[in-house]
Amino acid sequence: MGRSRLNTLVVWAACVLGMSCVRSQSEVCGNFICPDTLACLNGTCVDREVITSCEGQADGATCNVQDQGSGTCSDGACNVGYCGDGKIEGNKACDGSNLNGETCLDFGGSTPGGLTCTSTCSFDTSGCTDACGDGKIEGTEQCDGSDFGGKSCTDYGYYGGTLACTSTCTVNLGGCSGRCGDGIINGFEQCDGSALGGVTCTALGYPGSGTAPLTCDMACTYSSDSCTCGGALCAKGTSCDLEGDIPTCE
Repeated sequence: MGRSRLNTLVVWAACVLGMSCVRSQSEVCGNFICPDTLACLNGTCVDREVITSCEGQADGATCNVQDQGSGTCSDGACNVGYCGDGKIEGNKACDGSNLNGETCLDFGGSTPGGLTCTSTCSFDTSGCTDACGDGKIEGTEQCDGSDFGGKSCTDYGYYGGTLACTSTCTVNLGGCSGRCGDGIINGFEQCDGSALGGVTCTALGYPGSGTAPLTCDMACTYSSDSCTCGGALCAKGTSCDLEGDIPTCE
């Protein structure tokens, strides 16, 4: 195979094998989330040195990547060697039968076999079983790419927002908003935790005992049971006599 422009290195295993891919320094990159040790180039995660070695350089300029050797700049990345020489160099994830020691297990597959290398020296996981990153929910995956199994933020107790899928095929709820239990009154909620919207037992028509304030239940609705008088809930329009030993409804 002659020399050709290479696609950028897709570092799938970096996210799949336990590197923290969802943190403040992480970078959303196409269908991936690059850890802070990698950079995003044209929708894929690449070794930062592949990019920095070509900063300010024109296509065709000589570049060097540590431990890999010299190459030429192309589309903002340093290409070392060429796709088809059987060697892992520059921005190549694999080359022919050389998979750089990776198997389908490194991409979330349930069996090692099935991983191949494309003609552009990037991994092809389509032959993997239950592989995270193939865009289909399989095995124990909560999501895969844009496939959330028909679920949305509302299925996780939120009122709106957008789900995201991590590089390890688990659901990220960071884009969801509003839910019962977040301490903020929103949506259909009457209250949320200690947020009561200024409402009291008296405003609801229950005088209360004077010591048991209005509370909010687990469904984010007012709990009238909290407006008791000596343990009993007085009927609306009545009052609670607090002068005796035991408060009574009158």
